[in-house]
Amino acid sequence: MANANLKKRIVDCVEQIDDEKILEAVYTLLNGQVANSDYELSAEDIKIINARRKAVLKGSEKTYTVAQVKKKLLKNLGK
Repeated sequence: MANANLKKRIVDCVEQIDDEKILEAVYTLLNGQVANSDYELSAEDIKIINARRKAVLKGSEKTYTVAQVKKKLLKNLGK
């Protein structure tokens, strides 16, 4: 499908949406692709990440593999 045609179809779909939450989600998704803003972690974010990393490396925090997460999600969805 040509870019121009796809863009028109996207615009047509968005014009049909009345739910504000869905519109915000679409905007966030599209804005993330358009905007080239660099996100920086705060000092507090880095502190939390480092603390969690240490806990994982010590084995005191439970972790899950992608396969385990997928299995649990599918189970919860009834699939």
